[in-house]
Amino acid sequence: MTALVLGGLEAHNPLGFLAALGLLRVLDHDASARDLAPPRLGFVDHGTYVARLDTAYSINAIIDIVLRDAAAQADNRALQLMYGADGELLPPGAEAGTRDLKPSLGGARALLEQAAAADRQSAALAAAWFSELIPDNNNNTKPTAFHFTAGQQAFLEMVEELRRGITADHLREALEGPWLNTSPLPSLSWDASVARLYALRAGNPAKERRGSVPGANWLAVLGLAFFPVVARGTRLVTTGITGGWKDSIFRWPVWSPAAEASTIASLLKLDATSWTADARAALGISTVFGCRILRSDQGGYGSFAPAAVLPPARRA
Repeated sequence: MTALVLGGLEAHNPLGFLAALGLLRVLDHDASARDLAPPRLGFVDHGTYVARLDTAYSINAIIDIVLRDAAAQADNRALQLMYGADGELLPPGAEAGTRDLKPSLGGARALLEQAAAADRQSAALAAAWFSELIPDNNNNTKPTAFHFTAGQQAFLEMVEELRRGITADHLREALEGPWLNTSPLPSLSWDASVARLYALRAGNPAKERRGSVPGANWLAVLGLAFFPVVARGTRLVTTGITGGWKDSIFRWPVWSPAAEASTIASLLKLDATSWTADARAALGISTVFGCRILRSDQGGYGSFAPAAVLPPARRA
């Protein structure tokens, strides 16, 4: 294996970090299918922390693998979720329905059961969407805290548009940079480098048409499999996110030693902000970032504020 530095995947940007995880997931699935050594992911300091991938593949081969995987995801049960006006699950290929993450509790239960019976990829993403135990204020299923869409936007409809539309050029922009944010394909609002704060603007930015980095957005969707949701009492808790719906913070560690997907999945379930500087160093943690999640009062649209470095704990 050789170390491939991916300058477009910057760890301080939630979209870049999630995309790096999604890329690792795709390559790990490919390696497992071919009975090859699993890839490993770490981050190196190039003025800012960027992804370093230990892999036997060239950038061109990686792009080909991601494109083939995206085509295969047409059968991913979690990504093809659709439900009717009553919130109940519709069969795959239904002509009309809602493609978001707020079915009825019964619809959510049916999707989770079907995804678990289908394959590990479907099950991992379905577990990141919602829990059939926790309703929102409208008695629909409450979605993951990474659900930033609202109003006329439908999360999975946007994801499907990304899946169908990504190209090799989109992926090369995402992986190598720079990010131009010029594509008309959907943005899922996870890019903190283009935060559009209403308080700092002359007009409401929600009315503006945004460009996007489709390759990063698509890979970031797959990266959500590292952040399952769980029911804690009457609340839905998303891995890596603290606080309530309107005051939540996404916190994530950046590590130097390249690690396999299973190790990273375990790491991300821990609270790195509780570790002292010595504890972080012992685990190869270079830094820990945090981003506030901003949600509008009108409709609940979400976005990330720019990241801040979170200091280590003073004592264990």
